[in-house]
Amino acid sequence: MGFEIINSADGITTEWMTAVLASSNTIDASTSVATIDVRDIGEDGGLLSLIFRASMTYEGGDGPASAMVKIPVPDEVQRMTADVLGFYPRELAFYAEIAPEAPFGAPAIYGSKMAEESSDFVLVMEDLSHLTSIDQVDGVSIDDAKVAITAMAEFHAPWWQHEDIPALSERFLPIENPVYLAALPGVFDGGWAGCQEHGADKLTPELIEHGDRFGELVPWLLEEMMEPATFVHGDWRADNVFFGPDDSITMIDFQISGFAVGLYDVAYFASQSMDSDVRSGHDAELVRHYLSVLATNGVELDFDTAWRKYQVCLAHCFIYGVTSFQSWDSWNERQRDLLSTMLGRSVRAILDNDALSVLP
Repeated sequence: MGFEIINSADGITTEWMTAVLASSNTIDASTSVATIDVRDIGEDGGLLSLIFRASMTYEGGDGPASAMVKIPVPDEVQRMTADVLGFYPRELAFYAEIAPEAPFGAPAIYGSKMAEESSDFVLVMEDLSHLTSIDQVDGVSIDDAKVAITAMAEFHAPWWQHEDIPALSERFLPIENPVYLAALPGVFDGGWAGCQEHGADKLTPELIEHGDRFGELVPWLLEEMMEPATFVHGDWRADNVFFGPDDSITMIDFQISGFAVGLYDVAYFASQSMDSDVRSGHDAELVRHYLSVLATNGVELDFDTAWRKYQVCLAHCFIYGVTSFQSWDSWNERQRDLLSTMLGRSVRAILDNDALSVLP
């Protein structure tokens, strides 16, 4: 049984959800969705997609009590960014091809479909609300950060300079590639004016200078972050991490996944998912913890090399706290709070670790 790609919450009906769940044999042929209640949860922080929680009851049998439905964001700026960088098909491919072998958990996929002539898509997956999540605005603790970084390193290790990277690089872009080289300067510049207007209180003269020349630095940054390459999540932040029993981790949002130096995930997570006062003074400790887990899994990387890569990645990850300011006027209060928080933490992490000193 097939199902249609929808473009709004209005399409999440009992008939449509029945077709989705039947397509993956999540429910049998004698079972149908009797009632459905849909709630928009994208206001909790989604920037590139609309996310809905659908709660269901059934006739004729049983099925999941709830499911998450993800479709493209209607904001033109964010949608253009996602389309140019190929985020949506990449996420669907990750769930289908990479997640089943990952050392962290991933939600069960009830339905997944991509349009043939556009980037319209729909992804229906397991609701992870039974697991523990930490609001990114609140930030994670040192202990939780180490749990997350352990799973991160366990994911990176088997992919470290893997022979299959070239073959997979068309679907999962390496960080140094023509698309990023062409697009990232414009993506950054699109948000930079709004960032300086609405995030001025978070910026310092050093970071303003960094932002003013970020576009010209992109080729150098991407080259520096390319080796030694491994599979990175690319958006490893608190809102995408769910903590389970016995230090287990479940991850979502693989739209930016691809190949880069593993310190990319470490730097992004530490600099934008930890309160600055919690993280400050612990960066080297977190990097050493990452390296120790890599070593346990057969990958050796010396601290000096890793630390320099960490600094480079901190300088690059400034882009995350900037680009979405282009859509500031359309964001709700929580999204604005998230953007401002990410920007402030990024600035502080760059300054705390003298990251700008490694730039040409």
